[in-house]
Amino acid sequence: MNGEFLQEFKRKTEEHWRLNSINPSVYGFQFQTGTCWNAGLSDELILAYENEVSIRFPWGFKAFLRVMNGTNLPALNVFGNSGQPPREWIGVYNHPRDIELVRRLISEVNENRDKLKSTLAEEGFSLSATAKLMPIFAHRFVVCDEDIESCVVLSVWDSEDAIVYGNSMQEYLERESLGERQD
Repeated sequence: MNGEFLQEFKRKTEEHWRLNSINPSVYGFQFQTGTCWNAGLSDELILAYENEVSIRFPWGFKAFLRVMNGTNLPALNVFGNSGQPPREWIGVYNHPRDIELVRRLISEVNENRDKLKSTLAEEGFSLSATAKLMPIFAHRFVVCDEDIESCVVLSVWDSEDAIVYGNSMQEYLERESLGERQD
């Protein structure tokens, strides 16, 4: 994944967020009108982030963080026509703003690691014993393993509901699109 892709992705998502509003009939996380990406992190701040969570990030995630460090407005979790009001949730996680939440999500995703590993194996993905999961947005996690060239992104609702959502950071971003996502 190169910087050109990331800059174009940033431009397109911010344009989408500027022009579109929340669709109340759709279920899932949506970004509020006017949402923007926060400025990226320096290599020194990325290293500090890695140290704070005790995880070595893959190259694809580092490239992402150099360009974009979370979103400036909360996303809304919309419940369609259910009658429930939308609930705010942090958009894409930001360092250092969301460090305590990130730590909690890391802990929670590891609570039933054996079952999660089994669920992913049923999906054809082998989660190594050394892999760590780094939250990026909602219930999406970057797999951080010894192979820093690999940047798989998982969708993990719980240990029994998990899938590979992207085989690379670029594939994840293209699939998620972060501007049109409905899940």
